[in-house]
Amino acid sequence: MALSWLIPQEKKFFDMIIEQSANVKGGVKYLNTMMTDFTDLEQKAHNLKKIERKGDRMVHDIHEELNKTFITPIDREDIVELTSSLDDILDHADNVADNIVLFKIEEPTKAMIDLVCNFNRAVEEVDTAINHLKDMKKPKDTKHCCREISNFEREGDTIYRKAIAELFQTEDAIEIIKLKELYTNIELAVNRCEDVADVLNGILIKYA
Repeated sequence: MALSWLIPQEKKFFDMIIEQSANVKGGVKYLNTMMTDFTDLEQKAHNLKKIERKGDRMVHDIHEELNKTFITPIDREDIVELTSSLDDILDHADNVADNIVLFKIEEPTKAMIDLVCNFNRAVEEVDTAINHLKDMKKPKDTKHCCREISNFEREGDTIYRKAIAELFQTEDAIEIIKLKELYTNIELAVNRCEDVADVLNGILIKYA
């Protein structure tokens, strides 16, 4: 089904989702910079919390707009699922920052740095894919991004499994518990990126 017949104002949903995606990308990028400047962590976690709350408001605004709009550019349930999946990504980034402060992590481990870097790269692909969504005439570009997201998800799994294996070679039980929780949250965050890719692939199939 071609989308070229849509009236321009209906595409406001694409613009709103693109804006939400940019906020998600900014939040995850901020988390990534924390790994290279591991100072003033409480303030940085607070700053990330503000980005996450901004994301919540964006989701609310999109849902409010849906309630006022009769015709939407893609199915309502796809818009809801896409915005919710994007929001989940930012929620996980926020949880990671909170855990760093809560667990009193003094310095990032190599595994933590690698996992967050992989997460950041996956989100960059998510944002690119979201920006391509507005132009349904180039589905190959979106599909390419979705494949890259899947690649980053698999890479994250590999980093995660290796990190957990190395972690259990230590004898500090408290450290194992804290870092396992932290690594798991980052790994789950990348899984949420693949959730977005799944929604996008579903949209492409529906409107091809």
